[in-house]
Amino acid sequence: MQAHEEHKNEKVSFGRFLYRVLGGFLIGLSVLAPGISGSIIAIMMGIYKDILGIFSAPTKNIKRNALYILPLAIGTVASMVAFVLVFGWLFESFEKATYLFFVGLILGTIPIAYNEVRKYGFSVIGVIGMVLSAAVTFFLSIAVGVETDAYTATQATLQFHEMIYGGVAMGSSLLIPGMSASIILMLLGLYTDLLFAAEAILRGELHLLVYVGVFVVCMFAAVIVTSRFIKTAFERVPKIAYAVVLGFIAGSFLGIGFNSVQIDDAGFNWLIGAVVFTAGTALSLFFAYLNFKKEKADDERK
Repeated sequence: MQAHEEHKNEKVSFGRFLYRVLGGFLIGLSVLAPGISGSIIAIMMGIYKDILGIFSAPTKNIKRNALYILPLAIGTVASMVAFVLVFGWLFESFEKATYLFFVGLILGTIPIAYNEVRKYGFSVIGVIGMVLSAAVTFFLSIAVGVETDAYTATQATLQFHEMIYGGVAMGSSLLIPGMSASIILMLLGLYTDLLFAAEAILRGELHLLVYVGVFVVCMFAAVIVTSRFIKTAFERVPKIAYAVVLGFIAGSFLGIGFNSVQIDDAGFNWLIGAVVFTAGTALSLFFAYLNFKKEKADDERK
């Protein structure tokens, strides 16, 4: 009986490992896809709070944190390779349909965020913050639009000072739900350069790893600092924090949805668009359901 329970726990652990690999894969794709927020995907999969807790105190429970982050890192690296080799082609060949799939994913996270706001209650300041965050995200998305010309980039000039401030800017935006790190890089003029660098590294131009390494170090440093502020906000003013998150997600949904409709895609079929949009929404709701079951099971163990 005891052996059976150990085997069962091992299966659950392995299942959670694979789930986090998938989470890392989707987060990596969302970070690279223009306009999509990786934090929204983390919320959808129910791992956002865990990630926030780990980066806000990275030296606490190092072994446990490392075991949690490892599958996420594996999935993220795999998604970056896949994005450069495959998903760039998808965005270029089936641009509108691909974006509509991500819009569906974002739509499915809105009920999750709304439930958190309802749990803590609405406040006047929270509603104002929600409206402002939605407006900022929406107009930022509209200002940048969707850019897929970057996927066909053939050259880039990387500078160390650009990698420093680019990494800090991206890291500062990564854990803000609804904020797109790729849009930040586009505004700084670094998105195309970094995509080219990733593609060039896969072709064997390993000298670019030094520049990318500087970017990654600065990015993680900014993530650690930012995560502490965000975690403090959730703990001390949850009414306002969750309302602002809902605003970011709603603004992201409206902004990317608007951009998707504006895309001129001659080969686009609205029936296919409706199918992929519905599929994205259904997938998001499915992950929300899995997360609900996980939280319920955890509460029962307590």
